[in-house]
Amino acid sequence: MNPDDPAAVDILRRAMVARIATISRTGRPHVNPLYFVYGDGKIYLGTSDRTLAALNVKANPRVAILFNVEREPSDRRVMRIRGRATVRTDSGLRRWYVRRDASKYFMSWRGLGNALVHARLLSVVRRYLSSGTKGKRCVLEVLPDEAELLTTPKPFSDREVS
Repeated sequence: MNPDDPAAVDILRRAMVARIATISRTGRPHVNPLYFVYGDGKIYLGTSDRTLAALNVKANPRVAILFNVEREPSDRRVMRIRGRATVRTDSGLRRWYVRRDASKYFMSWRGLGNALVHARLLSVVRRYLSSGTKGKRCVLEVLPDEAELLTTPKPFSDREVS
């Protein structure tokens, strides 16, 4: 599947969290949930240059990202995108990302709903963002190579028992 396929774009438009898998310099895998935006055929994830996600991307740019539509449990599609990531710290891209991020996560009905559902985490996010020990803010820019549409199994309670 092409990352620009209508089904892929639909999931990218409706998903709220990306789960990015990276590999460390020593070969250890790491998965991290991050907010993301999609634009110009690329996926952009906000983080700090001292997080494991950014450090691992610097060591090995190959990544895999999982997306699903969290607010619709009946939608069992999961999209996996594989690609190459770059850690970007240039201020122009960071400003672009922050505007798109704010528009998606705080200035839309879906974003407001997501913020209300996760309101208990706002103090943690605020502390993280105000902490100077977390490194310089950056954006992970991912150029997708391939996309794959998967389906999660039905929950056990929905399966027929014989």
